[in-house]
This record gives sequence, structure tokens and C-alpha cells, in this order.
Amino acid sequence: MDIERHQVLDKGCEVNATKLELMRERFLDQNAVQVCKLCKNAIDNAIATVCCDELLCASCICNWLNTHNTCPTCKAEMQASSLNHPGKIVSRMISNLSIRCDFHKPALDGCPEVVALGRLKQHVEMCPFNPNTTRKEKPIRAVRPSSTVSEVCAASPSKLQGDVAGSLTTRMVSGRMVDGRLEVKTAGERRGHAKVLQVIPTALVPSTDASSSTLKRREAEMVRHAETISGGSDGARVQLIAGLRKLSAAAQETLLQAAGLRPSAIAPGTALALKADLRLPWSQLRKLRQWLKVFGVKLESEHTMREFIATALPSYTAIELPMTKRNGDVSMTAMVHFPDLVAVTMHFLDVLHESQRMTWHSGVIPESEVWLKIGGDHGGGNFKLSIQIANTANPNATNNTIPICIFKEKDTPANLETALGQYRPQLEKLQQSLWRGKSIKVYLFGDYEFQAVNYGISGSSGVRPCIHCHTTKKDMARVAGDRPSKDREPRTLATLSTNHAEFVEAGAQLSQAKLHNNVIRHCILPVPIRNAITPVLHLDLGIFTWMFEALLKELSHLDVLLAAGCDRTETDSAVFAKLCDLNKDLLAVQVQVTNSAHELHTVHQQLQFVALHFQQQGQGPDVLALLRNLQQLHATVQARHQEHVAQQAHIQQEISKVSGSKDFTGPCVASVEPVLQQHKIERQVYHGGAFIGNHVHRALKPTVVTAITHSHIPVVAERRAELSQEANAIAKRYDGLMKAYAECRDVFSSCSAVDDAELQGLQENIGVFLDMCRKCIVQRGLGHITPKLHLLEEHTVPPMREFRVGLGLLAEQGAESLHSSMNTLDVLYKNIPGSLARLKTVADQHLLTTTKEASTLKPVPQKRKADEQRPTTSQQ
Repeated sequence: MDIERHQVLDKGCEVNATKLELMRERFLDQNAVQVCKLCKNAIDNAIATVCCDELLCASCICNWLNTHNTCPTCKAEMQASSLNHPGKIVSRMISNLSIRCDFHKPALDGCPEVVALGRLKQHVEMCPFNPNTTRKEKPIRAVRPSSTVSEVCAASPSKLQGDVAGSLTTRMVSGRMVDGRLEVKTAGERRGHAKVLQVIPTALVPSTDASSSTLKRREAEMVRHAETISGGSDGARVQLIAGLRKLSAAAQETLLQAAGLRPSAIAPGTALALKADLRLPWSQLRKLRQWLKVFGVKLESEHTMREFIATALPSYTAIELPMTKRNGDVSMTAMVHFPDLVAVTMHFLDVLHESQRMTWHSGVIPESEVWLKIGGDHGGGNFKLSIQIANTANPNATNNTIPICIFKEKDTPANLETALGQYRPQLEKLQQSLWRGKSIKVYLFGDYEFQAVNYGISGSSGVRPCIHCHTTKKDMARVAGDRPSKDREPRTLATLSTNHAEFVEAGAQLSQAKLHNNVIRHCILPVPIRNAITPVLHLDLGIFTWMFEALLKELSHLDVLLAAGCDRTETDSAVFAKLCDLNKDLLAVQVQVTNSAHELHTVHQQLQFVALHFQQQGQGPDVLALLRNLQQLHATVQARHQEHVAQQAHIQQEISKVSGSKDFTGPCVASVEPVLQQHKIERQVYHGGAFIGNHVHRALKPTVVTAITHSHIPVVAERRAELSQEANAIAKRYDGLMKAYAECRDVFSSCSAVDDAELQGLQENIGVFLDMCRKCIVQRGLGHITPKLHLLEEHTVPPMREFRVGLGLLAEQGAESLHSSMNTLDVLYKNIPGSLARLKTVADQHLLTTTKEASTLKPVPQKRKADEQRPTTSQQ
């Protein structure tokens, strides 16, 4: 029985073979046609078998199972309950296959429509070419694609109905289209601006229910139309951006999230740039990762980031070395360092080159050279030796300052030798090395104390304290032209070595250091002395503080004069009020001294007269009594006068003590502080009240200089007008002095190229400024010429003339900024146990800011709008 059924089925399949071939030709994509193994026709309402996943027509397999209990394909046992629906995706793929109408014919009189397989049955029932259609209109004879409208009308002499005419017009236009486009030129159109007709297919299924392939096809259609309207792909992109910008911020966010355009993962390099910019410890980064995960953003794992760091950055070596403390004791001190200075330098040069951040500053640095700065400074409890590469746009930036060696102790000569002695041969090798065919020129930066220790000079207390020449401290006070020429000869590494050897051979007696040009140690970092850069920042701080302290001394003297002739007020300081009271007491005592002196003089004259009369007239009882009374009166008046004189001396001593005390602040001195606060110029509580960081550049602005030097004039005019002339003279002297220095500073502290004319002008201005210093301060006994003033006078213009650039390019500003950055990191990592582990963590974290990723991926800060005001304290 089964055999007979198979034979009947096979016979039916043979009958359908021709029909199948014809149907296959009607599919646009013949390779995508799914054929039922039973009816040999396109699958209708697909069902899948469990045993072999074969797709069959639902009606065919049901009819088969009515007479069979095996799979028609693999012959395995099968029941109706073991059939599965293939799912929406497969069913939709089959249903969306494009197929021509049943009444399609190769000739021109067939139906030209192409529909989805799922809508074929519906279309066939309504097709105008179906002889059994329910439509009353007769089909119109097909026309050629090249037919004109008149030909179409002639082909259908009967009155055209709207839908039939539309169909004919569509067929005619479609036949002339190329890739779905037809240009139509009309008489009114300008040349080159023809209109374009395009086919816009009607959606059979909304995009919310469409398959991915349909969405992709529709997107291609939309892009094609947008390019036509907007004039190309670039225009379509601009038009799309303009449309997105019209949406609200919330709508944009929703749209981007729905489209999956938000980054699903942050790359390791970007994550490290984020960590470096926000200074996040690993624990805080873990919390951030959890938060980002909530919003669907994946941050790379900590393991991946640590591996990236290990490959992208050199690694510090952490050790402990015996170093000397302040009290003289020796203990093990934490230190992190790079053992190989040459390799680290080459690495960071390569990083700058790969990130295209190398520059030669418009010819300031020769194309054949790379300039490397090396120097150290103590701050925040640590000494830091760092390098900076000058071939960058911002050579003094913190992210261009790379710590080479850090230790937690004072920078005494012994400690520096212990920590930095390892770099002596490496630095010699580095200066002889080449990087990509370019020579490496090394410069030394740092404050005066560091440079003096590095070159083995005894320091500012020595007879010959200058780093660059042999000028004595006494000769520094003299005009440059009056100094001995032999003392102005420059020091070199060779002369330093000779002087040190002679000092050692003579017994290394510090008292005899002046005989050997004050060289008492060997050089630590062998950088040529001509490449030792004058410390611009410390020069600023030292010279301005020197002028400012002299101004305060003059104002303090003015306060003493002011206190001698004015009454105290509620706003005066307690010390100044006491000085006013003492001056009042002094005036009263001075009156008493004058009176008692006059009385004593009168009694003394009477006593002399009576004594003379007594000698001439003899010893009468009345004369003798009068003589005794006068003698007693003289003794009494003399004692009273001596008491008043003693009181006067005591009060004068108290006045000197009060006016000379550190706590003495009169109204003239006090008038300066509000000006400093107004312009945000801060002074350190310790270190002798030195100014903080780069605040000197604010103080040296012309308007600020005038405000500082003239702040006391209104006070004097109000409280003791007769002192106004002296007050104006003080203001004039220091206003001119500070502005003269500011004019010099603007040139030598810049990072710009300088020419001969600028250098000549700078040399003349420095000479004028030093002359004013000697007249206004030195000759008045308010100060002496310091080594920093000598550096300005003798050793500022020569290196600028050699390097043809301002000293700001090669100075120590970056090392000073490094203190602030690492102090902040030290606070963040204070919970790490052990000073060595904490120091290494802080150094590693700072090193992240020097990477290519941290420099190039850091977001640019957005400036506030010009009309946007900062909130006031009450608003906050």
C-alpha cells in the first residue's frame, strides 16, 4: 500500500516538475527559493521536522502523516506532535521572497508586478490580468518602456480610469529609469538643474516588524534619496546632523542609545587617560566601573589596564638607602628611581615622536638637536630629580615633567651624592648619544642651592658663591666694570675638578675653602656649567622679596615716626597702639626731664652763689643754714632729674624693642596687605614670608606695583600730614625700582626667541636696575647685593645670547609645579601602608599623565560664556 502511495506521489511530482521550473524563474533571487520535498513547489506555511530540520509545506506534511509514520526525508519515525514551527525569522524570510505575478509573461501583455511571496495570493485575486478578477475594467494592452504618452493612450482608446492610468504611467516611467532614477527636464528649469524622479516603494510591513535584511534594504533606499536631495553623500551627512540637532537633548540621548551608538566599552588607553586626569586610585576606578556598567558602558578590566601600563610605561625601582636626617642621624630612606637614565630618555622621546608632539620652536632649537632639561628640587617632604624635553609646545608643563629619582629626605650634599651618584656616568653617555640621528643637548635647571651643591660649591655663605665665575661676595656690591677681570673668568667642569683636587690635597679644611674658589666637593651631575640655566622662578621670588622687604623696612620706620605724633585708633594693631602710648609717655617724661633739669640748674646756680658768699662773708649761722638747705634741695632735685632721665631711657628702649619686633605692624605696613589680597598675591607662612609660586608675575604688573608702593600715602595724609613728603618719596623710589625690574623680567623669563636688539636693551635695563638697587637700598643700609642679583647682572644675558631664546624655555617652573601635583596624589594614597609602597604608587600615578593617551585623549576644557557670572557666596 505504501509503495502505491509513493508511486502516485512520484507521478505527481513529475507533473509538477515543469511547473516548478517555471515558478523558480519567477523569483528574483532563485537561489533563495525554499522548495518543499513533497510537492516540489515553493514552501507555503513552512513546518520544520525535528529529526532533520527539513522545511516542508504544512498541508503537505499533514497529508503525508495521515498515511505515514516516518519522515519523508530521512525515513525516521515521526508523529505530528514532533513537528516544530521554524520561528518568525524563517517564516518572514520565506514570506518576504520577491516573486513575479502568476500572470507574468515575457511578452509585453503580462503583469509586471513583483510582490512578496506572502502577498502573492492576494495580488493574484486582484490582478487586472487575471481573467477571473472581480474588477470590471479590462486589462490594457502592455506598451513598450520607450512608449510615449500618446502611444499609451492610442493603445487604450477607451476612457482611462484613474487607477489604470496611474498603473500605465508608472510602468512607462519605470521602463525609462536607470537604477531607479529618471531625470526630467522642463522648459522652466535652469540648465544643469533637472528634476529627478525616484521610485519610493510602499512598505508592506512596518519597520518595527520588518526583518534585519528589510531594514538594511530600506536604509539603503533612504540614503539614496537623501543623497539625491542633499547633493551627494557629504551633503546627506550634513543634512542628517542638522536634523539630529533639532531634537531635544533627551530625544538625542534616547535615539543614540536605541541605535546602540553609545560606546559599549572604553579602550584601555582612554581609561588610563581618564584615570590620570581624575587622579583616581584603583579602588575609586572600581567604583566608577560599577557606575558605568549601570549605564551600559564597559570599562576595561583592571588586569587589562595594568598590562597596558606595563607595556606602555617604564617601571620604577623601589629601594631603601641610608640617608642623613636633619638631626644628623642616619636611617634607611624610601627611594624610587629609574636605574637606566638613557633608556628612559629614549623611551619618552619616542612617545613624543609617535604622538606627533615634537617641535623645534620655529628654529629656536636646531633641527639637528634635541634639548633635554634635568634638575631637582625639594618640596612636600620629597626631593625629586626630573627631566623635561624642551622639544614640546609646553616644555614646562607638569605632564612633560618626568621624575627620575624621588626620595623622602632633605637634599643635603651627602644625600644627593647617595641618590644621584648613579647617574654621573649615564649622563656622560647620554650627552654623547644620538636619537634618530639627532644629538642630545643637556641643560641643568634648579634653584641656586641645588646647583651649588651639584657643582660642589660651598654656597651663598662662601667668599666666592657664584656658580658661573669666581667673583667674591664683596666685589658683587661693586659695579661690574670695577671688578677684577680675573675673578670674572667662567668656571668649567675642568676648573671645578682641579679646585676640588687642590682642596683635598690641602687637607679639606672648610676654613681654607676660599683659597680653592670655594669648591669643596666633586660634581654630581656633569652638565657643562655654561648649560646651567639661571633659575628664573627663584630669581623672581628672591629679587622681588628683597625689594619688598626693603619697602616694608622703610614703611616700618615711617610707622615709628607716625606713632610719635598721632593718637591710636581702634583699627590699629595692639603693638602699634602700645607704641603710640609709649610715645605719649615719652613726651610726658621728656617734659619732666626738661623741667627737672631747669630746676636743677637753678638750684645749682643758687648753691654756687651762696657758697661764694659764704667764703667771702665767713661762717655766719644764717648763711650756713641757707647753704645746708640748698645742698639738700640740690640733692633732691638731682635725684628727681636722674629718675626722669632713667624713665626716658626705659621708654626709649621699649619703643625700640616694640618697633623692632617682628610683631610690629603699623598702619603704613598694614596698608600693603589688603592690596596683596585684592590681587591674590599670597605669601608663605614659613620660609621667611616668601611669595608663593608664580604670584610674582601678578605683583609686577604696573598697576599692581603702583597700588603696592602707594598704599601708605592716604594713611600718612590722614594721620600726620607733615610726613606726606617722606611718604611720597618712598612710593616714588620703590615704584620705579619694581617697574625697572619688571621690564627686565618680561624679556629674560619668556620662552620666545630673542634678537641682538632685545639683548642689548635687556643688558642696559639690568644695569639701570642694579644702579637703582645700590642707591635706593644698599646705600641706605636696607640690604646688600645678593648672589641672585649678581646672577641677574652677570649671568642672564650671556646664555640668552648663546641659546637665542628667553630663559623661561629652559628654567625650573615645571619642577615647581610637580610638587603640587604629587602632594595631591600623596593625600589620595595616604592609606597605603609603608612609605616605600606609597611613594612608588604616587610616582606611578604621576607617570600616567606623561603617556601619549593622557596627553592626546584628555578633553579640552570648555570655557564659560562671556555673560555667565560666577555664583556669589549667598547663591552658593
